[in-house]
Order: sequence, then C-alpha cells, then structure tokens
Amino acid sequence: MVRSRFAVFAWANVAYNLLVILWGAFVRATGSGAGCGDHWPLCDGQVLPRAPSTEMLIEFTHRLTSGVALLGALALLVWAFRA
Repeated sequence: MVRSRFAVFAWANVAYNLLVILWGAFVRATGSGAGCGDHWPLCDGQVLPRAPSTEMLIEFTHRLTSGVALLGALALLVWAFRA
C-alpha cells in the first residue's frame, strides 16, 4: 500500500514537472521571460507584483509553478529515503 501511494505521487510529480516544462516553453514562445526583470526570485522587486502586465503574469506564474515543482521533488526525495 505504501509503495503504491509512493508510485502515484512519483508519477504525479513527473506529470506536474512536464506541465511546468510546457509552461516554460510558452514563456519562451511569448517572449515573456523578462517579464519580472532581473529581480529573481522576486518579481520586479516585489513578492507579489501590484500592477502586473501580461508578460509579468506569465513569468510570475512560471516562477510559482517551478517553486511548487521544487517542493514536490524534495518531498519525493525525502519519501524515497524514508521508504
């Protein structure tokens, strides 16, 4: 039972990371990669942009989804070592 939940979580992690990669391709295709400026990991020097443009929203969403992907990968790593 534990291994099957682990496998489901691992496959969900793979699927989510593929979606993040596809969203990154969308960021690249729309030219929105500089939407937040050079203020990584902040967006235009702010945690939450106040008056975002379309490019800023696209880039900010990609930064958020990438952060969630990192947390998912870390959770998977911890779970794998504990199992």
